[in-house]
Formats: sequence, C-alpha cells, structure tokens
Amino acid sequence: MLQQHCSTHLCRTVIRHASCSNRQPLQRQLVTAAGAASHGEPVLAATGLPAASQEQQQQQQQQQQQQPAQLVLEPQPAGSFQVSIKDLASKGKVRLDAYLAAQLPAASRAKISASIKAGLVTVNRSAVTKPSQAVRGGDRIEVSLLPPEVCTAIPQDIPLDIVYEDEHLIVVNKAAGMVVHLSPGHSTGTLVNALLGHCGLPPCTVAVGSSSSSSSTDPAAAGTAAAGQGLLSAAAAAAAGPAGSSLPISIIGGMLDEDELDEAEGEDEDDSSSSSSKDAIILAAGSSSSGSSSRGIIRPGIVHRLDRGTSGLMVVAKSDACHAALCGQFKERSVSRIYNAIVSGVPSPPDARVATNICRDPGNRLRMMAVPYGSGRGRTAASNYTTLQGLAGGGAALVQWKLESGRTHQIRVHARHIGHPLLGDDLYGPGHAAAARTVVGKRSSLLAAARAAVEGFGRPALHAKTLGFTHPVTHQRLEFDSEWPRDFQELHQLLQEWS
Repeated sequence: MLQQHCSTHLCRTVIRHASCSNRQPLQRQLVTAAGAASHGEPVLAATGLPAASQEQQQQQQQQQQQQPAQLVLEPQPAGSFQVSIKDLASKGKVRLDAYLAAQLPAASRAKISASIKAGLVTVNRSAVTKPSQAVRGGDRIEVSLLPPEVCTAIPQDIPLDIVYEDEHLIVVNKAAGMVVHLSPGHSTGTLVNALLGHCGLPPCTVAVGSSSSSSSTDPAAAGTAAAGQGLLSAAAAAAAGPAGSSLPISIIGGMLDEDELDEAEGEDEDDSSSSSSKDAIILAAGSSSSGSSSRGIIRPGIVHRLDRGTSGLMVVAKSDACHAALCGQFKERSVSRIYNAIVSGVPSPPDARVATNICRDPGNRLRMMAVPYGSGRGRTAASNYTTLQGLAGGGAALVQWKLESGRTHQIRVHARHIGHPLLGDDLYGPGHAAAARTVVGKRSSLLAAARAAVEGFGRPALHAKTLGFTHPVTHQRLEFDSEWPRDFQELHQLLQEWS
C-alpha cells in the first residue's frame, strides 16, 4: 500500500493492490503430497494447492497487475478556524456553510455543505450536520472535506491540429469548445483524452473535483525505468508492458462543482503560477514522480490551459524534464503569448497596461473579479492591450492582449474591468442584447442581425494567436503563429462591413 498526503485542503490518496507487486513468486517445487499421491496429482509444497489451481491463481494475479490501481480517497482536515467578533461584525446571523465558504475560497459552497452533512465538520469539538447552523464569536471549527470523484481517463481518437511535434513536446492549436482537462461531467472528449490517444497511452485513473492536489504512482509501474522518462511517450508505454498500465494519479485543485470547473479552466493559466517546477504533473506509463498543486484536474504534460471557449496555441510536454523546464519558463515570464480578442466598444486609451489583483467574485462563484493591485485579495495579474482596429463604426474593436501573468479568466476579467468585455462572453459581458446594442449604436436596423451574430458566435471572442518559448532540450527559440478559426474570421468580417 502506498500513501501520499496532500499538502493543502484535500484528502489522502491510498492505492491498494490485490497483491504486492514486489512480492517474489513462489518457486514451483513439485512434490507428491500424501493426500494427492494416490491420484498422482502434483502440488506446490509452499501452498498445498494443485498445480492447476496455482496456474489459475497466477493468471488472476497477472490480470490484476494489468488493471489500474484502485483509488481509495479519504477525507483529510482542511483547516481549523477560530471565529472572531470581527468576522461577524455587521453581518448579523452567519451560517456555518457561509462562514466556511469565506474561509476556504478554494472549496465550493456545495462541497462545504455536503461535507457538513457528512459529519466532517465540528464546532467546539461537537459534530455538526446542519449547514444552516449559526456560528458565534469564539467558536472553534475543525473542517475536513469530502474526497473528489474518481473516474477513468480513456484514450480517444480525437482529431488534433498539431502545429509542431518532436520527441519532447507537442504544440497544438486547440479548437474552441474543447475542454482541456477532465472535470465532473467531462470525462471524455477533452484534450487529455485526445493526447492519450495520440500518444498511444493506456487509460489512467483520475480523481476530479478536489480542492488541492497530490499524486501517486503505482509501485509496479515505478519499477519500470524505461517508462519513467516520458509523460506522453508511446514507446515508454509499450516498454512498460502490463505494469505500465497503472499510471500515476494526479489530484489537482478543481475545488469547484461541474459548472464552476467548466468556467475555471483559465485562459493560459500556467501551472508554474501556483506550483514549482519540481511539482510538475506526471502522466507516463511507469513514471515514478508526479504531482501538482495547481488548479485543474489531471493533465498529461499540460503546462498551461485555455478556457473551453478559447481557441489557439498550447504547448504540451512529453517528458518530466521538458515539463519542468517549460513550467520554469512560464514562472520566469520568458514565454511570449499574444491573444486576439473582439471586444464591445473601443478601448480608451487605445493601449495600456492593466494591473490588478484577481480573486473569486463573492457574488458569483463562477466568475473572477478585479480588485486593487496589491490589496491582499486574490493574486496579482498584469495584462497589456493594444487596439488594432475599430469595428462596426466604433461599436466594437479588435484588441491584442499580452499577458505578464496567467490567472483564471485573466483577459476576460481585465476586459470587463476596463469597460470593454469580450463579445460573446456570457459570464463577464452585459448579455447578448446589451452587447448588440453597443455594437450597432443608433443603427437600429442592424440590431437584430447584431444580436443574432453575437448569440450565434456562442463563446468569448478570444484566440491564443502566438506562442513563443525556448525548447527545453535543443535550446532553440521557437515561435508559433496560428490563423483565426472560421467563426472568429466571420465575426470580424461582419463587424468590418458595419464600419
């Protein structure tokens, strides 16, 4: 049994195998037992079982070794809090679940409520099962959270637009509508599934919807040195053989419910922003090191992420070393990233640097919000925008964004913050009708067409156009550019015609 404890707010991962992988098989010393001698049936001296039964047992053990390790997830203390009078000032009665939601912003209100009902929360050392119970000044609260769901990431034959690939990394042009990693409600059709299929890797066990992270590696797989070098290496998977089918398991801080997870993938939120490179995510047959304390779910070699609705370039690592090096470049801000967006109205000034902190919006947990820079709430974020072209007679604009950091929904948050949300952004925009009115202004004859265009676009108008980084192995500087997808081109053309 292998155990690993999470570093923050989550659970312990326990991997149990039906048989120890390091146990040496019994030597087959055939003797004639007294009870079987008359029948001339050979038995194993060590077990007394007939040889035929021993053969069946060995076959069963081999089958068990070929199956992924069984995940058993157990709650772990998420925190201990002393309620102060200041916490309750001017708030009147404060519910227990509401108080804990404020203390544990990484956990969803639903997860906290379910954990309370499951008896995982105590107040003054007494278990409480009512989320609505009021808290009082001086209360001592101990919290554990329910473990995440467990599912299997399966390889799928999903077409990928591969811009570049070698034995160390892949650069893909992600299509809009594709979820990057697994989450509750999205166990298939993700970029993770596509990468597993593209690289010829077997299924892996995944824990999703958690509020922190840890990972574990199957001991049998860990012993396969040949497979321990690649995150997405088909050759390594083949070399690992049956033992390599139990892949490392990574539990990463989804900390949100299904809909929240969909919205929290974070355009270009990089793993290095919340974890060191030594905590890189590992997904390789037989890899012996893995883990991440960044947000999201299991991500085979994925270094940064794009929202489901965002199209464009992403780099994916195939080896531990490559992943660590790329994470280091993101952390050092040496990776160049340029996005194109179509926003409502025309920004003024036409180019500027936006620097704020970004934290979760207490009024809508699906959404992030900008707060004063250095305020202590959330995390610092800086973006630079340049207006490339006015569209629709000033009702919209094509804007270029360059990121200095990688935070959840950063561009969408900053676009809203400057008063020019992305067209098609249901979460951060004013709604399709209001956006259409801004686009056409006084030209009421175009209002119906503008609303149809915005609604038909169906996603935030954002595309990750360029990506540049230094190759971790060859040390060559690589720069990639991608064309706008068809829907982006058509929206841009329509708005040009209305100029």
